[in-house]
Amino acid sequence: MKAAVITSFGEPSVLRVTEAPRPVPGPGQVLARVHAAGVNPAEILARAGAFRLPAPAIIGFEFAGVIEAVGSGVDEGMVGDRVAGWPDSATQGSYAEYTVSSNFATIPDGVSFEHAAATVIGADNAARALGLLNLRPGETLVVTGASGALGSAAVQFARQRGATVIGVAGASNADFVKSLGAIPVAHGPGLVDRIRAAAPGGVDAALDTAGKGLLPALVEVLGGPERVVTLADRDAARHGVEFSPGGSGNRDSRPVQEALDLIAAGAWTARISRSFPLDQAADAHRLVATGHTHGKVILLP
Repeated sequence: MKAAVITSFGEPSVLRVTEAPRPVPGPGQVLARVHAAGVNPAEILARAGAFRLPAPAIIGFEFAGVIEAVGSGVDEGMVGDRVAGWPDSATQGSYAEYTVSSNFATIPDGVSFEHAAATVIGADNAARALGLLNLRPGETLVVTGASGALGSAAVQFARQRGATVIGVAGASNADFVKSLGAIPVAHGPGLVDRIRAAAPGGVDAALDTAGKGLLPALVEVLGGPERVVTLADRDAARHGVEFSPGGSGNRDSRPVQEALDLIAAGAWTARISRSFPLDQAADAHRLVATGHTHGKVILLP
């Protein structure tokens, strides 16, 4: 199979498409033909060597595709099903024509592979964070990075659960944030005052998906760190804030299924910025690294 194989970690140019052995599904796993793979900031870090993965490695932490074979203990009737989820190995990932997985959701009719792949990590992380915040109907939530994949998922889940949402994003994304049902607020100096003006009744909780030094402002708005969670700022402990990174130990396909069903019903938006063929994986990484994608970047193996 074709795959973007990393033999040494570093700049985007280390992503080189070559032939690699097709994986074989083990017990409880399926073999999926990958039709779309999301490109995420965590993969930028992985490619650069931050996670100290062994080489050679095929990265890619979310996928959408079609089941072509199953391992023992899996219903053979699933062959042909369209699914979206996580590869089981950090080094046998979705930047390839095939991957193996045991954790996935079913893609409903009418939902494209690109939109499904763009939803997996965002829906899972957003739902987990809202659970940690114990968000309740009628409360007001601030979401930073509200126009990104994580932030827009959080906005949409919070709105589905009956919360009012203040969405912090760049001014150029204000219309998109508003289309999700949030009250847009521009980031930058004076953020605390703008949030307070947008929520005269006060703010109950805050979720940081941007990781750009916004925790002090959120703690100030809330009057303390108790109901502030970040998915992106590794300095969280310094501010007394809970940091909840995604990982193999806390992935849940149920919110992914919920989001995919909402897409099918026309009640959820997964915004795609640009799709790249697999042999342009390096260019996809360069775009994501800018932090200005205005939507999800997708690889098409």
